[in-house]
Amino acid sequence: GMEHQSAVTYGNTWNNWGGSRPWMNKYYGIIDGLLFHETAHEWWGNSVTAADPAHIWIHEGMAVYSEAVFIEDQLGYNVMIDFLLARRKGIKNELPIVGPENENYWAFGDSYIKGAWIMHTLRHVIDNDSLWWSILRSFAVENARGHVKTADFQHHVEARTADDYTKFFDQYFFDHRPPKLEYYQTGNKLFYRWADVIQGFQMPMDININGIEKRIYPNTAVQTLETSEFAVVIFRDWEFLVNVKENPALGG
Repeated sequence: GMEHQSAVTYGNTWNNWGGSRPWMNKYYGIIDGLLFHETAHEWWGNSVTAADPAHIWIHEGMAVYSEAVFIEDQLGYNVMIDFLLARRKGIKNELPIVGPENENYWAFGDSYIKGAWIMHTLRHVIDNDSLWWSILRSFAVENARGHVKTADFQHHVEARTADDYTKFFDQYFFDHRPPKLEYYQTGNKLFYRWADVIQGFQMPMDININGIEKRIYPNTAVQTLETSEFAVVIFRDWEFLVNVKENPALGG
């Protein structure tokens, strides 16, 4: 498929019901995923256009994220999570999805799926859906028929939220590693910190403790949270693009 402006092209063997692209079947029977993806480029790519291939996630990541948003609208949040988790398996984390300009840089598959997952993560970091959707709408409207870079989107997010997202953007867009949340639970204590991150990185994350949602604020230093004895702790990594790994050294 190709997102020619106002004239999407579509190979007739790439159909949603058994063509040569089997991943096209993963849209719960409600949409032809390839056709939807190429149509999403009328907004992300043909209207809001990356100023350099180094920022191609603005086309491809946003188009994949649009697929997820449509699924959420039609089938609900949990089905959208199922969709994104299935796609997440394809993230390689081999190259930053934003690279040097004027070199025809393109991180290929991660520009698509990882780009979408970064948007999903940012939504949950902001933790205000009405604000989040207004950020996306206003960015698309204000930059219609224009050329943008990753920094333009960062500045737009910061202006709308009144928060500094420099470390978030540096980690997720300009470093190839997803943050690793290291933890260790013993007795009535939960130890945790971020690893595999740039200097100064900090980002909130939501967890469940005995079924109750709680937001924690890890950084690169070990922090301690007191819980009830033998508390059941679940890290909500279906909301954040992170690796979660137990590290007993944190407790000692």
